[in-house]
Amino acid sequence: MAPVYVGLTDKAFLRLHHGYGAPVISQTVTIMANRLTDDQLSEMYATLRSGPFMRRVHRPRVPFARWRWVLADTALPLSLEHAAIDDADALAWANDQAQYPLDPERGYGWRLSAVPTRSGGMVCSCVASHAIADGHAGLMAAIGLVQPELATTEGLDDVVDVRADLQDGLRRGVAVAREAVSEARRAAKDPSHRAALRKALSGRGSAPEPTPLGWREGSVIATFDAAQWKDIAAQRGGTPNTLYLALVADLLRHCGLVGEDDPLVLMTAVRILREQDQIDSNSFARVPIVVQREWLDRLDLAPLRAASKAGFGSVHAVGSGGISRPRNMPPELIDVLPEGVVERLVDTPPITVGMCSNMGVLDPFLPTVMRQGAQPTMFVMRGVFQGIDRAQAAAQPIALATWLSEFDGKIQWVLESIKPEMAHTDDELGFLARLVAEAWGMKPLQISTGGGITSKTAREFS
Repeated sequence: MAPVYVGLTDKAFLRLHHGYGAPVISQTVTIMANRLTDDQLSEMYATLRSGPFMRRVHRPRVPFARWRWVLADTALPLSLEHAAIDDADALAWANDQAQYPLDPERGYGWRLSAVPTRSGGMVCSCVASHAIADGHAGLMAAIGLVQPELATTEGLDDVVDVRADLQDGLRRGVAVAREAVSEARRAAKDPSHRAALRKALSGRGSAPEPTPLGWREGSVIATFDAAQWKDIAAQRGGTPNTLYLALVADLLRHCGLVGEDDPLVLMTAVRILREQDQIDSNSFARVPIVVQREWLDRLDLAPLRAASKAGFGSVHAVGSGGISRPRNMPPELIDVLPEGVVERLVDTPPITVGMCSNMGVLDPFLPTVMRQGAQPTMFVMRGVFQGIDRAQAAAQPIALATWLSEFDGKIQWVLESIKPEMAHTDDELGFLARLVAEAWGMKPLQISTGGGITSKTAREFS
């Protein structure tokens, strides 16, 4: 198998760990009616240690040679808490786990933890840096807990070949030189691009200073009957995914940054790679979809379905986004520029968007040990921006990050408020989610919130 190279999207998420912004974390949360034993959890941990989570970055000494993901020889230890928590605090505990500091470049890119509940159940969390696993890659890493033979590190354990690095560096050096000439010509013709390059190369435009965590990212999980969700979608001329997009757009209308005349823009995740490419860290591209207010006012999903299908049909390659390739600069050139330069090239977003990721049906990914006796009541995948504050929130476009998944006949709609103008508290976000859902004829079975209190870990490691 060919080496597993660090892609432009991987690098964008790596920059968030130590540069401008906040680290993005993928998290699987499982709530169980019964507890797993320490031995069962240790066996899960050992399986995850034998799979594609176990990676670190190798930086070749050869100029221009590409970074590689290689096998890591260590990992963060399994965290087993023994003091039980209230069932109502499950999401707050999960938020706490998602704030644990990770270092994916050195191989500490994931962590498994669990805590018992006072009712006799348990909550389990698996977090991973988005640099080593987006939602799909995270599920494919965890599939080893169902089918151990799929817990592969193929490609990561290849010996680093210095000769191959020399060949790669030579080829890329030529490509970088050509792209640099092309960018110089572009800058000569485009004054705004020339000014952006000058600013980035001069070192001006540093990241904002962190502010106190008076506001934090809000977390809500709204649970629906899957059959009802699908029936409502069909009645309105759409699919379950189209209904999901409509709900997110409707919710985005409540953001204080979105005016009556501003577009409702959704950034949807479209998976590019497939199961055979599970070793890749990031397997998606973002597709913008503009939602018209009159579609929502009429509760009409048909035009939104047509718009989303058109958008999905024109999807670009992984690593083509504005964070991975700022100002649409050539990929080889972006890949070799210093991180600080790339950070300063990213434009301040002019619009506020809602992010949507449909994770699909998660039942096949439920770990076997949980399926056999633990009686899971919730199994969801989501993402978290570690330690995001007001200054960082203002400098990025996402106001509302959402995930959708189906498990055990229920739809889980996961919402994260990434700007205070979207929702100041978890309760406010939950209220808005219920309001929007009921407007479309659906009543949530349950609304779970993170509790609205900054967690202990967030205070210690922010």
